[in-house]
Amino acid sequence: MERPNPHDFRRIALPALAAAAMLAISAPLLAQQAGDAGELPKGNTPEEVAQRKIANEQQAEFASGQLQNNANSQAEYERKLKEVEEAKARIAADQAAAEAAYEAEKAKREQDYQAAMAKWRDDVDACKAGELARCGAAPAPRP
Repeated sequence: MERPNPHDFRRIALPALAAAAMLAISAPLLAQQAGDAGELPKGNTPEEVAQRKIANEQQAEFASGQLQNNANSQAEYERKLKEVEEAKARIAADQAAAEAAYEAEKAKREQDYQAAMAKWRDDVDACKAGELARCGAAPAPRP
């Protein structure tokens, strides 16, 4: 026996839900059309219509406020995201500068070391050749 496909529900239920939503939307529209002719739909007193109009205006105002809050939140998020990206760029630049300074210092110390070793070798060779002035000082006696 074939297993039911879980996606079949969507193919069946979604169109049914869409049809129900369209029916729910169209009913008030039909009622409004009947009211446009100067007559109110059955069960709608002028007070109920006025209350519904006020409620709709309040809802529209509330929705507008929500949209403005969403836009403000999005702008704040984007501003903070930009700050984070700028901070990351500064950190990367600082790290690159620190690494460059470290490598420069390392190269200078290596160069100084090689120069000191070359001088020492020359002094040792000169000392062995008899130039006593270039011989290192004798170590200090131990107490």
